[in-house]
Amino acid sequence: MVELGAGRIGGTAPLWEEMGIHLAVESILAGATKAPMFVDDAEAPAAAMTWTGHRLFLAGDVAGAGFGGALAGFASSRGQFVAYCTRDDLEGAERLLSGYKVEKRWRRYYECDPSVRGWAGDPPEGYAVERITLELLGRGLGHTDWVREEMCSERASVEEFLGKSFGFAALHGGGFAAWCMSEYNLGDRCEVGIETVREHRRRGLAVLVDGAMFRHAAATGVRRVGWHCWADNAGSVATAERLGLRHVVDYTALFIDARTG
Repeated sequence: MVELGAGRIGGTAPLWEEMGIHLAVESILAGATKAPMFVDDAEAPAAAMTWTGHRLFLAGDVAGAGFGGALAGFASSRGQFVAYCTRDDLEGAERLLSGYKVEKRWRRYYECDPSVRGWAGDPPEGYAVERITLELLGRGLGHTDWVREEMCSERASVEEFLGKSFGFAALHGGGFAAWCMSEYNLGDRCEVGIETVREHRRRGLAVLVDGAMFRHAAATGVRRVGWHCWADNAGSVATAERLGLRHVVDYTALFIDARTG
């Protein structure tokens, strides 16, 4: 196993060709997201492993690549995470992860071009939608810590998020009720992260903040927004379809609980 320097990470791109729906991988390869990259052979890699946040990405013949040590460090620091690979690499990924509790689950991927339609919407009575800014985060609103945590799930800091990504939130009664954030902004692409506080669900807030984010994305040149969710997450699936997103593919991911071997 070899950890590649930042200048050589892009050279692993051929191993990731079938992972194009995962913008996190594209961002890592482009150097826009700082992440480690492990390979079996630095000169002629046949397997690669990288991660960002709680997402582990695997490519090639990972079972025999000697990734166990690096994987153990990642797993112990995360506790729970999701592993992604291609269908052809799934068996090897399961062997690599066999020391942990592994649950095979279906994920669903949607896309849209946010510029092809309008995203108008009025908030329910008592709610307001605002862009997430440092000023907004400094008002002492309820669930500000949750919003900050979401911002740092993909970026190294709140400041980095505000410099490279964007998000919108629904506010109600002195607190955050829902929020939608762009993730892995790269060229004309980004992905979506969304959350609605439990007591504010079933009020159309997800569609509302998504629409605000999509409007801004279109205005800044984004033409391809990706939406990943669990296939059995009825709420997320319903929101994606209500927004008119295009269902691209269902794929298998591995949910890992490293707290119980």
